[in-house]
Amino acid sequence: MKSARRVLFLAGTLLWPAVSASAQQRPLLTEDPRVLADGVMVLENGIGYFNRAVFPVTGLVGNQLSILDGGAHFGFGRAEFQMRGTLRNNLWVTEGGDGLRADWGDGEISTKVALTRESGKLPDIAFQPMVVLPNASNEDGLGTDGTHFFARLLFGKTAGPAYVFGNIGLGILDDAVRAAAQQDVMVYGIATIIDLSPRVSIAAEVQGRTNPQSNPTLGGEDRAESRFGVRWEAVGMDWDVAVTAGLTDFDHRAGFVIGTSKRFTLWQ
Repeated sequence: MKSARRVLFLAGTLLWPAVSASAQQRPLLTEDPRVLADGVMVLENGIGYFNRAVFPVTGLVGNQLSILDGGAHFGFGRAEFQMRGTLRNNLWVTEGGDGLRADWGDGEISTKVALTRESGKLPDIAFQPMVVLPNASNEDGLGTDGTHFFARLLFGKTAGPAYVFGNIGLGILDDAVRAAAQQDVMVYGIATIIDLSPRVSIAAEVQGRTNPQSNPTLGGEDRAESRFGVRWEAVGMDWDVAVTAGLTDFDHRAGFVIGTSKRFTLWQ
């Protein structure tokens, strides 16, 4: 079963050739409520480096390099189907062990459904259920072998040259420490994309999750990070670069991501 999931996300991250056009998501993690047009496919990929990445369940801390971190997005009318995954995570351990740890990243499967579209004072509103699959193994210390479910409401509104959007929802996490238990969390994000020109924009966000329990088990703790980046169109594709900063003791200290996005029409 796990090998089948890995093949699925390998396909999602390696499908690459396409015709250029703008894409919505990278380099942000906060989900844009706007769905792709019917018949449109967007492929995105990138790399990321995170200084002092923390894996609380296994106690590992180190410098993480994520390779081929991307996904595929398909537009179906008022809905968008999404697959995301990371082909390879390398962790150079500095605390809690030594050496190099390497594994797949966990995969995501989600659907984004448009409930309303921006018109006058009415904002974009969408609903997104998501399942996170345990591709990363706990044997290497980079995963928890847990399956997680999230359900989020997405909101967005144009304000001059800026598009401001946010997410709020609930998450159910497999408890990584206790058998037959779960951690219930609230997930959130607030972001903006500001067009500087028809080909260049800046993007910023703060996103994370919070656990209402006073002493959650390892793996269910509060997490949060911020990102600030630039997107531009050149040589037939969209490019992005962003710096990141963790906002809790369980997040990486600082990092950066670099990626590209392409888009083409499957049918009209």
